[in-house]
Amino acid sequence: MTSPTNSINLIYIKAAIQAATGVSLTLKEVRQYLLEEGLITPKQAKKEATIFRGYSEFYDYDYGESKTESDPAKELNFDQEGKQNLRFGEGLG
Repeated sequence: MTSPTNSINLIYIKAAIQAATGVSLTLKEVRQYLLEEGLITPKQAKKEATIFRGYSEFYDYDYGESKTESDPAKELNFDQEGKQNLRFGEGLG
């Protein structure tokens, strides 16, 4: 049985660095600086500070990348006859 590992949230650390310094780093740079400063070990960098690459390694299809054909835009016709003259809040019954 393997021992449980902790995940190092590079995105959270990146946001904290940016909030404190105004400097925006890549996730790879954040991991490298953590290594250089001795805050994580090379083993932790490899196993616990992985950079998210999408769900493709876990699933056959990434639903976030799907393209859907939308209905063509419909124009509103405000000049049509028989429109109701409602005031704000009326007819919400």
